[in-house]
Amino acid sequence: MKFNFVSQNFDMNDEIKNFAVDKIKNHVGRLLTGECKINVRFIEIGFEKKVEVTMYLKKRIVHAEATSDQDMKAAIDEIVDILRKQMRRYKERLNRLSKKNSSFAEESNLSFAISESDNNLDEETVVNIERIKSFAVKPMDPEEAVMELELIGHSFYVFLNSLTNEVNVVYKRKNGSYGLIEPKI
Repeated sequence: MKFNFVSQNFDMNDEIKNFAVDKIKNHVGRLLTGECKINVRFIEIGFEKKVEVTMYLKKRIVHAEATSDQDMKAAIDEIVDILRKQMRRYKERLNRLSKKNSSFAEESNLSFAISESDNNLDEETVVNIERIKSFAVKPMDPEEAVMELELIGHSFYVFLNSLTNEVNVVYKRKNGSYGLIEPKI
C-alpha cells in the first residue's frame, strides 16, 4: 500500500497520518493483496472535519468520504467503517460474478485475499435491478442540461453533449454546485 496525504485548511501532523495508516491497514488492508495506491485528504471547514479516501485497485477505484464535528480521528474511524462495508460488498459481488465469468474470477484473485469463510455469501447483498428506463437523449450543451435537471427535479440528467457528440451526465453536488461526467475510452 502506498499512501499519499493531502491537507486543506488543516494542520496535518505525523500522529494523524500514522493513525490513518494504521486504521486503514488494519481494517481494510488485510482484505487486499498486491499493491494499491491510497490517497487520503484531510479537510477542515469551520468546525467540521472531513476525510476523503480514494483507493486505486488493479481494475477499480473505491472512494469514500466522512465528516465529523468532533475531531479528525472520529472522521477517520467513520471512513474506515464505510470503506470496510464497500470492500466487503465489492468482494461479495466479485465472488458471485466470478462463478459466471472468468474475468471476474481473475479480478477477484488479483484484488483480494479470499479465504474459505468468505465464500459464504449473504443473500441480502444480491443486486436487484427493479426498473429499467429507456429514453431518447437530446443533443444540448451542459448548461441546457443543468436547466433540464432543475426542471425535472432529479439529482442527475443524461444527455447528448452537442459540443462533443458523446453521452454525458450532469449531476447536483452536495454543496449545491454541479458536476459533469464525460466518458473516457
